[in-house]
Amino acid sequence: MSRSRLTTLTERVQRIGYCGLYVDLVTTSQGTVRVGSMPDIAKFLEEHGFREEIVVVPDWEVSLAGDNRTGEEFILWQAQIRGGLCKEYVGQRNNLDQLHHHLDRIFPYFFDDKRLAIVRKNWLGNWFGPRPAEPQYKKGAVEVRCDKDNILITDEGKGVYDKRALIPSTNSDDDIESLLGTIPRDRMARDGLEITPVGCGNGFSGTVANSLIRFGQYVIWIDPCGYPAHTLARHNIHWDDITHFLFTHNHEDHVQGLTACLQRARKKGRRLNLLVADSVFRILVDLYSPLFPDIQDLVNVQLLIPGTPISLGPVQIESRWNHHILPYGTVGLRISAAGRCFGYSGDTKYDEAINAVLNREELTASWFAPCDLVFHEIEFDNPNSVHSHWKQVELLQKAVSGKVLGYHTAFLENSPFELVKEGHRYLV
Repeated sequence: MSRSRLTTLTERVQRIGYCGLYVDLVTTSQGTVRVGSMPDIAKFLEEHGFREEIVVVPDWEVSLAGDNRTGEEFILWQAQIRGGLCKEYVGQRNNLDQLHHHLDRIFPYFFDDKRLAIVRKNWLGNWFGPRPAEPQYKKGAVEVRCDKDNILITDEGKGVYDKRALIPSTNSDDDIESLLGTIPRDRMARDGLEITPVGCGNGFSGTVANSLIRFGQYVIWIDPCGYPAHTLARHNIHWDDITHFLFTHNHEDHVQGLTACLQRARKKGRRLNLLVADSVFRILVDLYSPLFPDIQDLVNVQLLIPGTPISLGPVQIESRWNHHILPYGTVGLRISAAGRCFGYSGDTKYDEAINAVLNREELTASWFAPCDLVFHEIEFDNPNSVHSHWKQVELLQKAVSGKVLGYHTAFLENSPFELVKEGHRYLV
């Protein structure tokens, strides 16, 4: 992914900006205070060497670049992995309740010790400390006041931050429309399956995993990433060329682009065509209705039914339930057209010993046997993680005649397993 930009606004305030979204970092006597969030904020904070102690949660807002809440799930994942202090989340009570509810539906779920069943952990209480600012929050000499349309921070009686005074003069939506005007439209029908990986990383590194599938006039975007206009433009792809948006599951690194895409649907007065399992869609509606009360009016939904193929004209989509850590399900995919087949693992724990216990045929290598090309998530460092270790994917490749390439990982120049190349167009 491209580097974010760090600018100095005042003696006490710095801003991390990326593709039209930003967060502010305020230096205080009680440490760094972060105001707001954005997709991949955990990566950007690490990139610039910040580690904040207090997070101010503003009203939930959205633009064509995305929203100012998405990003916190991986802040908490980093806290869980690295340890440290519980972050204090400050704001009006309704904003804290919304964010807590969102995280509570996703973040606490993990595998049991044998990696066979999903269990609920107490992690949210460990890392998320809600501190209502009613009418203000105080810590030592620092005071945070969250009014309806402004955030004020004082330190030792001196004003150090006034959000309203630091609002950018430019409009990010206008900038995005200008960007889109420079990207050529591509309306050429494909007579074979064409796959373009837009991102191959994960929530901790790189551009999160997402891919475009083209056949005929159909353009299916799997797990739209954050900053859709800019990220697609890096590969000379126009956002409005997408015909269908497919979501495999509800983890943040797979739904980063949802709010921006919904906002464009709202702004353009046209519905998003969603491909999604029913349980996944119900969670999307639950989590994003506070921001989009009209969400049901912004989408057309064609349900993915694991075990039952569905059709988009000449394109057939088969899905399965993966072995992953959300109780609402995670799907893997086989997409077929013109006698060829592409497989997409989605997030899953492929492990032959675990599969032998689970005894689910669709989780074995045989499920990908019809595929000419497979993108399979891969993990290099930890064979006991919730993702598929590369040695197990190597065994899967030996059992599948089609080519298997690894993705959903930090790119390694000399990887022991061949990886998907971002921006490359694979013809199947």
